[in-house]
This record gives sequence, structure tokens and C-alpha cells, in this order.
Amino acid sequence: MARQQEQTPIVLPMEDDILHTQSHPFCSDLTCPCHEDAELLSDLAQAVDQGLLTPAEATRFVEGKAV
Repeated sequence: MARQQEQTPIVLPMEDDILHTQSHPFCSDLTCPCHEDAELLSDLAQAVDQGLLTPAEATRFVEGKAV
């Protein structure tokens, strides 16, 4: 019987700066200060209140994931 080899993930360091744009103000780096920016979070809460985003979509948006 063949023995499975343990697979170790390859870590690739990110060398580019994290980009924040008007349309994508949050990045996927959860340690970035953009995730604690009161103005950005307020704007996002307002979008939820207006029905433009669901709470789940807002959460994914803050996590830097596509909506």
C-alpha cells in the first residue's frame, strides 16, 4: 500500500503594498487598519440601512472578498 506523503503548504510572502481604492476600500489583510476605519465602517453601515447591501455582503466586503 502506498504511503501518503505529508504535504506542507508553500508560503509566498506578499511583496506589493496592499492597495485600497475608492471601490475597494477594504483589503483581505485582516490586520490592516482599514478594517477599523470608523468612517469606512459608518459608510458601510449606511449602505446596509439603505438596503444596498445585506449584513452578510457587508461582512464579506470588510473581509476584502467580492460581494
